[in-house]
Amino acid sequence: MNERIDLDRLHAASGGTSSKTVLFDNSLSILNRTGAYHIAKDLTQEFVPGRAGIRYWRLGSFAPEGLVRKIVARLMMLEINWLQDSEIFLIRDKVDERGTRLFLDPLYVLRSRLTENDIVLCHDVGPLTHGELYDERTCANYRLAYEKIRRVGPGVVFVSNFSAHHFEILFGSAFRFLKTIPLYLRTELFNGPAEAVPGVNGLFFLTVGAFETRKNQVAALKAYRDGGFHRQGVGYLLCGSRGDGYAEIAELAGTVPGVRLMGYVPDAQLRWLYANAEAFVLPSLLEGFGMPALEAAHMGLLPMVSAGSALVEAVGGVCAQVQPDSPAAIAEAMGKALSRSAAEKAQTSRSLRETASAATKDRFLQQWRELLTAGAIPGKA
Repeated sequence: MNERIDLDRLHAASGGTSSKTVLFDNSLSILNRTGAYHIAKDLTQEFVPGRAGIRYWRLGSFAPEGLVRKIVARLMMLEINWLQDSEIFLIRDKVDERGTRLFLDPLYVLRSRLTENDIVLCHDVGPLTHGELYDERTCANYRLAYEKIRRVGPGVVFVSNFSAHHFEILFGSAFRFLKTIPLYLRTELFNGPAEAVPGVNGLFFLTVGAFETRKNQVAALKAYRDGGFHRQGVGYLLCGSRGDGYAEIAELAGTVPGVRLMGYVPDAQLRWLYANAEAFVLPSLLEGFGMPALEAAHMGLLPMVSAGSALVEAVGGVCAQVQPDSPAAIAEAMGKALSRSAAEKAQTSRSLRETASAATKDRFLQQWRELLTAGAIPGKA
């Protein structure tokens, strides 16, 4: 579906004559280059042309890149850390009184006006529910941001029912609306040829995700070690960028035969890994949605993920659920994955591919289109 949002209709619905009835605050993209960045990029590319506007912190529509982006990111965080939710020196904008600001991350409501007409996109409430996984400053800033959101009561959109549930536990439902719009599979990753990874032979487990504490690779590595899978001729490959917790992960990995930390992997090799792995392992402690598990599902690869998490939701429950704090339980699931018959593998693969096929970008954008063209004033959902 290629139609764009009917901004004339939205502009008329708001009754305003301002040049900007919808303003996307994409300050997120100055600092965050993870999956949330790509979601923000796709949303703004779809909806900003026309009367909708965009701003990057205090730079207006100028999107900084390279060294400039890094400098601006530092200045932006200095301002947030210093002024927090103070009313002093808030960012000015041209949204009329009945217009809508769409914040692509809750943090950036701190330095902006926020009204009931606005919308905040929430990926997760991890800094509040899993504070041990974040630094103290990040937790403090997000607590202030969410308190401002609670106080004002704008519309809030979530990327999963898992995140929505935990938000409601913390803040209730007294908001203009609460709505879940699930994320989608970025199929660009799977367009193109596959390239075998040199030195990888035989069966192997696969983990894809940043090397950081919340991804819980340490528990997965212990499970692989304690399950004796190397002696069975099964390897374990882990791919991802370095994050907080990498040193501990790398130290443990260096003591476990059969483990290979890949770091960044080109898309062609990543396609090959997804297509040839025996199972996908990610007993994460916190996920807002669970994109890696959905990628595995697209390739028909069994995900082994944390019980009751957003990862389970992302793959429609077609997965092996494990207790993330139990290497023994993870090892047991690994063993069961290896013992599946060809027929069992084929049936699981079909179910996973069917689930993943419904998570399209068109579906995601259509739900946003419906939300915004309704005047961004739906009843509570």
